[in-house]
Amino acid sequence: MTVTAFAPAHITGFFSTIFDHDPVKAGSVGCGLCLEAGVMARVTTSTTGSGALIRLNGEPKDLPTVTYVVESLPGTRHSGLVIDLTADVPLGYGFGVSGAAALATALAVNTDPGQGLTMEQVAVVAHCADVVNRTGMGDVAGQFTGGLVIRIVAGAPGVGVVEKVPVDNMEVSWVCLGEISTSLVLDDKKNMERINILGQRALKAMLKRPGVEHFMSLSRDFAFETGLVSPGVADAIEAVEASGGMASMAMLGDTVFALGDGSALMEFGPVGSSRIGTTGAHIL
Repeated sequence: MTVTAFAPAHITGFFSTIFDHDPVKAGSVGCGLCLEAGVMARVTTSTTGSGALIRLNGEPKDLPTVTYVVESLPGTRHSGLVIDLTADVPLGYGFGVSGAAALATALAVNTDPGQGLTMEQVAVVAHCADVVNRTGMGDVAGQFTGGLVIRIVAGAPGVGVVEKVPVDNMEVSWVCLGEISTSLVLDDKKNMERINILGQRALKAMLKRPGVEHFMSLSRDFAFETGLVSPGVADAIEAVEASGGMASMAMLGDTVFALGDGSALMEFGPVGSSRIGTTGAHIL
């Protein structure tokens, strides 16, 4: 039996973490946008053998969030699974690939007879996978919803509270300059205190005036005020702004994303692009 599911990439513009011993209640508040690009999971189930072979873009890959999902969903431990993940965006650069891979895999696995969880229950498992493995705090909530998503109350889908902001299917471009370890940032308590204060402030401002341009402006200010911006990211953002565009840094990756075609980003490296995806994760 083979089932395919998709979860969108998610770019967080600003955030504030909420820790809880229960990963269902832990997460982050803030705002991010989903893309039409993302992660497709093609899951083949066999009645012979056990365990899971995980491949990312054709290569065997150890993805802790996907392993967590496989070990958490009922019935999977007694089946042999081949999980082929195809990612349109790179892992480790602020696109929420770990969360998207977990969510798409969970949706596909859940179609197997005997699973029987609701889509929301499946998303809870994927959210916990992201939180427990310190790879993301709010990506799954955004990816489950789709579009431009304000996370008002932290937690897994059905526990947290999100607001989906109406937005046009406009183009988003990006350039990846380097990787950032999400767990290292989250574990820096002193820095996180400042980040959380700035994230809460940006959230309040966004709720007063929801919209994609205000999101970009708040994200840009948040990125610089937190001190997370590298010199290369600062140069790329300034280049976009000099051409009349809007840009910011993807949280958490050394990646600059901009509204529009991103021609101003070309001098900094290969430019990727996708339109904003207004649909959340789903079975294909």
